Amino acid sequence: MEQQDTFYINLISKYLCGEALPEEIRILEQWVDADPANASLFRQYYRTWEAVENARIGASVNLDNEWDLLKSRIPHPVPLRRDLRFASTSRIPFLLLFRAAAILILLLIPAFFLYRHFTSPAERQLAAGTEMVEQTLPDGTMVTLNAGAVLTYPSSFTGTFRNVSLKGEAWFEVTHDKTRPFIISAGNARIRVVGTSFFVNAGTGNEKKEVILSSGIVRVYYKDDPRNTALLHPGDRAEMKAESGEIVKTVNEDPNFLAWKTKRMVFNNAPLDEVTALLSKVYRTDITLAEERLKDCRITATFDRQSLESVLHVLEATLDLQSRDSGAGIQLYGRGCNPAR
Repeated sequence: MEQQDTFYINLISKYLCGEALPEEIRILEQWVDADPANASLFRQYYRTWEAVENARIGASVNLDNEWDLLKSRIPHPVPLRRDLRFASTSRIPFLLLFRAAAILILLLIPAFFLYRHFTSPAERQLAAGTEMVEQTLPDGTMVTLNAGAVLTYPSSFTGTFRNVSLKGEAWFEVTHDKTRPFIISAGNARIRVVGTSFFVNAGTGNEKKEVILSSGIVRVYYKDDPRNTALLHPGDRAEMKAESGEIVKTVNEDPNFLAWKTKRMVFNNAPLDEVTALLSKVYRTDITLAEERLKDCRITATFDRQSLESVLHVLEATLDLQSRDSGAGIQLYGRGCNPAR
């Protein structure tokens, strides 16, 4: 058994005995909320403890009744020691019961972890290389990974939750199942849904996470602080800052947040450096400006699943530019909107 598992088992025992401190109770609550398997183990402990307590209380009450009944039937009281009466009828059976329960718990603990280890569904990993990847998960959920993203998920969803973990950008269309919420882990961040469609930028490290909701309702929170949550509705955006633990909820104002998947881009008086940054991401090609002054050129246009060559042609014709192979990508140059004198 791992040292961490032993720590939480001891914490459960202290809690059931009423010896846990407030901070220890908070840690235990977070542990139980973090994993359905943890909640199952806690319930097993609690049921065993409750059975022992009920047996102890029941034995005590029944023995008291029998003692009073016996005294009423004896003409001349017999000077029995009350502590011996309990030693012979109450403490010994309860001690045996308690020992049996303790042995049962000791047997259940390793059995539980062995069962969880050997019966857990096989873990699968979906990774997108230089191109986006689409996949249907075992529950019917559709997921699209942007280039460089990695999704880890089980071969089958069992238990109370449908748990997956994500690094990078992805689009989810989650199959509705109100009895088994779908939970995405991104570092310490958690995204919990029942059935909905949304975009997630989980990054690849401890940087900020981003969630943009298209339909349904999403709850975002941190693993270490599950009570501090933000509910998102369609059109909402949540930014989760790992360093500060903040969850900032705003209205999404970026029409191009899903352009990497749809290749639909809408520019409304957008500066050229922002345009080239998005084009670089969508077409996975480094597009740069030859001169700093060109970044202030602005363009209003809509591109819908057009090739990169077609988009560059529009930029060249609109802004009096030319394009060339820079060796590392594509470079835009020319007179532009603010020609040099």
